[in-house]
Amino acid sequence: MFVALCDDEKSMLNHLTILLQEYGSKKGVEIIIDKFENGYDLLKSFRKYEIVFMDYQLKDIDGIKTARKMREGNCDCTIIFVSAYPEAALDSFEVNTFRFLRKPVDKHKLFCALDDYMKSIDFDNLLILKTNDGTWKIKTSDIIYAEAQSKHTVIRTVNECLEVFVHLKVIENKLPSKKFIRCQRAYVAGFEHIRRHTNSEIFFDNGERAMIGKLYSKKFKQEFQKYVVRYNSRTL
Repeated sequence: MFVALCDDEKSMLNHLTILLQEYGSKKGVEIIIDKFENGYDLLKSFRKYEIVFMDYQLKDIDGIKTARKMREGNCDCTIIFVSAYPEAALDSFEVNTFRFLRKPVDKHKLFCALDDYMKSIDFDNLLILKTNDGTWKIKTSDIIYAEAQSKHTVIRTVNECLEVFVHLKVIENKLPSKKFIRCQRAYVAGFEHIRRHTNSEIFFDNGERAMIGKLYSKKFKQEFQKYVVRYNSRTL
């Protein structure tokens, strides 16, 4: 989960960081945190964040104006305002604020807000990957296949091809088992992107193909049929 903290008080930035790390450890969620002390710096890279914790009173440009510029830039990230001024709550909802937390931030209320956020999204459908080009957030539903190549794994999505330096088994364990299956020793296929298959070959919706190993064929057919029944009840 990519999170931005925007507050001109370093003590508040540190406090929120500690609480978020505790939440991530408790829930088993990797939380990557960037800190900003003014709205202008946040506006330079706001598009990549899933949650932004925004102080109401900021130097140069206040939190409401910063959030409004984010929305004008078609940013649909979740914004949680934090402020010592409860009267600011009404203004904050003009920019589609998810929650308003009063300073000093109460851990229980923060954790409840994060729990509500997690329920509002399909978090199990997100995968955080680290590559040489940085950290990527991708939807598992966008993954067409994952292929082992030596000591790393190549992940083909609908938009790009990513190379991560972990074994295929690590990636496989992070993918929902009802939507992905190993079809050969070095290959995990996503059911959602399979256009059709024969006894020995898979045809993906992006035009690529993959072989089905003999040892994996029976289980592949069984699990793909379950997937069709489970998610594609209108299939004839």
